[in-house]
Amino acid sequence: MKVIELMLLLIPKMVASSMHILIFFYEKEEMEEFVLHLLVLSHAFVVPQLKQECVRQLEQGLLTMENVIDIFQLALLCDAPRLGFICHRMIMRNFIAISATEGWQAMKQSHPFLEKELLESLIYEENRQKERIRKLNERRIYLQLYEAMEALVHICRDGCQTIGPHDKDFKGNQVPCRYAACKGLELLVRHFAGCKLRVPGGCVHCKRMWQLLELHSRLCTNSNVCGVPLCRNFKERIRIQSKKEEIKWTLLVEKILRTKTITGAPFFSW
Repeated sequence: MKVIELMLLLIPKMVASSMHILIFFYEKEEMEEFVLHLLVLSHAFVVPQLKQECVRQLEQGLLTMENVIDIFQLALLCDAPRLGFICHRMIMRNFIAISATEGWQAMKQSHPFLEKELLESLIYEENRQKERIRKLNERRIYLQLYEAMEALVHICRDGCQTIGPHDKDFKGNQVPCRYAACKGLELLVRHFAGCKLRVPGGCVHCKRMWQLLELHSRLCTNSNVCGVPLCRNFKERIRIQSKKEEIKWTLLVEKILRTKTITGAPFFSW
């Protein structure tokens, strides 16, 4: 008699000591054939060692897209939460393929409420993934703005490569700039300096430069000595802005600082 068949006979008789020994002597092919039967019986007759082994075998190789729906239902019935979680995760990640299996169609007929729960879980997971991507993209934008603020102060205070304060003495053998945003900002500053449509709203590139200058002024803690162009002017302009405009800028500043998780930064003061 095969070991697994002996297990099936012993389980109802509650021979715990024999079961403990037989667990370690089954053949792989036997376990693949009878694992679901053993899981149900070990749960029904409370044989924890065997139940744990069945769950382990299912988690580590016997779980497939063809049988995952059946095993998911058994995991719920047999109080195997970890196995249920693994099945649920597999279903969510391979939903299109799994929803076309016979197991899914059978569940759809016999347990429509479970199908509804899985579909609701799928919608939740998709929405959560979209929200995660949105937040990552948002964080990337705020980080770029933070880096642009650093580069702006760097250019206006220290000078970089071929651009900087009028009293800056540029050297021919300068080391590469450590600010990633500096090159792009340098091009924007040069455009801003020479553009004939520089008034706000007249040029899309200049509009961006105006916004960066205003953002800097809201982050700068000492406009009286700051050398970034128009820093003090924007500070004074803030006082006459509408409440709606003020709230928009305040939220932007808070999100930038929260993204970088800082308590102070180079661009705060001159």
